[in-house]
Amino acid sequence: MHPSRRTLLAATTTALLLSLTACGGNSNAADSGTAKYQNLVKPGVITAGTQSEQPPFAVADESGKPSGFAVDLMNEAAKRLGMKVEYKTTNLTGMLAGLSAGQYDVGVAGVIATPERKKQVDFITPYYWGITDVLTNKTGKQTKLSDFDGKRVGVVSGSVAEDLVAELMPEARMVKFKDQTGLIGQLRSGGVEAILLSSASADEYLSKQPIRVAVEVDNLQGTAFPIRKKGDPKLRKDIDAQINAMIDDGTYLELYKAYFEDPISADLIKERPGLAKQVQNTSLAPTEK
Repeated sequence: MHPSRRTLLAATTTALLLSLTACGGNSNAADSGTAKYQNLVKPGVITAGTQSEQPPFAVADESGKPSGFAVDLMNEAAKRLGMKVEYKTTNLTGMLAGLSAGQYDVGVAGVIATPERKKQVDFITPYYWGITDVLTNKTGKQTKLSDFDGKRVGVVSGSVAEDLVAELMPEARMVKFKDQTGLIGQLRSGGVEAILLSSASADEYLSKQPIRVAVEVDNLQGTAFPIRKKGDPKLRKDIDAQINAMIDDGTYLELYKAYFEDPISADLIKERPGLAKQVQNTSLAPTEK
C-alpha cells in the first residue's frame, strides 16, 4: 500500500532557490555554450519548452517566471554547465511537438518517458518516479477502477493518463483537456466523474480542493526530461551527469525535500543508483508495498 503523501511548497523553497541561479550560467555562458555544444536552437543557450500549470514540476510563479521541481533541477544543471536557459511556455502536446520540430532543445516539466513518446523524442535518465491518482469529489464513494465504467473521466491531452484510461479503464468515457486547471474545474462542476493526475500534482489540489483519491495506479515509466532527437548528444549526456553530481553532493535531495515528502521510489534508485546511499536510513528510503 502506498504511504500517505503531502507536497511541500513552503517558504523554505524560496529561501533555497535564492541560493541557486534562476536561469543558470554566468556572464560568459553564451560564449562557453557556443563552443561546448553544437546544433542548439539558439547558439550558446538551452531553449526549453515548459508548462505553467503542472505543479509541483513546472508552474508560473507570481511574476510569471517558470518555477517548480523540474525547473529548479534544470536551472541548477545549466548553472553547473555554464549555460543559460530560456524558457518558452506551452502545454504537454506543444512541448513534444516543438521538440520534434526543432523549436526546443529540451522539455522541462513532469513528462513520463513512455515507449510511444520515445518514438518522437529522446529522454534523459528519469529524475523522478511516482504514481497516478484517480481523483473524485470528496463525496464520491468509488474505490476501484471499475466503479467508473460508463462514467466521464478527464485527462490532460497527450499525458500518460490517456494510456492508463485506455488500458485500465476501457469502459470509462475519456474526456481530454488541455491543462490541469480545466480538469479540476470540470471535476468540481460535475462535468466529469473523475480525473487522473500524477500523485505529485494531485497533492497540490488535495490540500486546497474538496476532492479525494479514489484509486492509485502505479506508473510503469519514470519522469524525465525529453530532449530532441537531432539535438546535441553531448548536452543530453552532460545534463544527465550533472543530475548524478547533484545526487552525490546532496543538492538533489534538498530540492526534492522542498517539494515532496514521499519516499524515493525503488524504481528511481535503479535508474539513479547514487540515491541509494543518500536515502539510506532516512524517511526517504523506499518502503515495501
